[in-house]
Amino acid sequence: MKFLFLRCIVISFFFYSAESRACSAFLLTGKDYNVVGFNENWKTMPGMIVVNKREVLKRNISWKNLTTNQTQPNKQWISKFGSVTFNLLGYDFPCYGVNEKGLFLVELYLEETTKVYNPKQPDMFWAQWIQYQLDNYKSVKEVVDHLNEGPNIDWWPNAAGSHFFLTDAKGNSATIALLNGKYTVLKNKDMPMPLLCNNQYHKDLTSAKKFDFLGGNEKFDFNKSTNWEDRYNRAYYIMKNYKYDKKPVDYAWNILNSIHPGEWQTVIDTKKMNLFFKSDLKKEVKTIDINKLDFSKNASIKYLDIHTDKTGTVNDHFQNLTVSKNSEYLEKGFPIGYDNKEFGTSPIFEILKKNIVKFFENILPAS
Repeated sequence: MKFLFLRCIVISFFFYSAESRACSAFLLTGKDYNVVGFNENWKTMPGMIVVNKREVLKRNISWKNLTTNQTQPNKQWISKFGSVTFNLLGYDFPCYGVNEKGLFLVELYLEETTKVYNPKQPDMFWAQWIQYQLDNYKSVKEVVDHLNEGPNIDWWPNAAGSHFFLTDAKGNSATIALLNGKYTVLKNKDMPMPLLCNNQYHKDLTSAKKFDFLGGNEKFDFNKSTNWEDRYNRAYYIMKNYKYDKKPVDYAWNILNSIHPGEWQTVIDTKKMNLFFKSDLKKEVKTIDINKLDFSKNASIKYLDIHTDKTGTVNDHFQNLTVSKNSEYLEKGFPIGYDNKEFGTSPIFEILKKNIVKFFENILPAS
């Protein structure tokens, strides 16, 4: 079976052609700017942007919890930070997101992924693992420092997996890959350019070093290097040539559009805490002012469709997320994410839908 878009990054997955699993994430950073960019390249997908609040009691959810009658949690926590996330699979299962402290985390497909297993820790479905980090930590260092004492990442059945790209508001970045049963972490000093696609970082970097813009002997022709496998080289080239012009957000969009625009595209200015996004169905750039979102305990959990018709700053267009509305999104999203049409009509999917209602009925209002 194939599975989701974990594929890329979030999402890109596993047994597709190179074109179908091409995601790209980067950090454009300097003294006066700190801007994240992400392309989700796969196919047209439904999805919602969720405003997740603080002080919510959460429980771990594994694939077994989702698809069997074994629904008891092994781990609970209370969210410390609010966040804005992009969710294909419904509430608490984001593909990527940023929290109110400026921590950004996204997954990108990586075929070589293995499982890291700590018998003292519970399993947690990969998408919820992203939310767990955003709920609990405010910096790259905190995430990395707690990896081995955190929950085990539970991938889709029979799937490869992903690696992760994360950044924080202070301009730190890291990649996390699960290789040979261990977390492999590259941080600032290990990455000449904070940029990640769908190969292990060192493989893409080694390949790029043959070109003249990194001291190699081969001339890099930007206009002719337009294949999917050229995404890392193209992004590196553009990022290396950036001269601060007080418009880093515009430059980040230029990077995204120059290395193959994604079906979902996101740019986040973590100094000003402004988030910009667009989709393949609604190509106008929208803005979310994260500073003006209500993440407080007594606030409602809000959502906005990724393909919204609204334009400009869309803070006022978020609506209350309910159990029934969440069910609509997960019903559309899981078969697409799993990349398995039969799954959408299977008895297991019926169990999954009922279990998710049960898991979140004390968090989301019924309707």
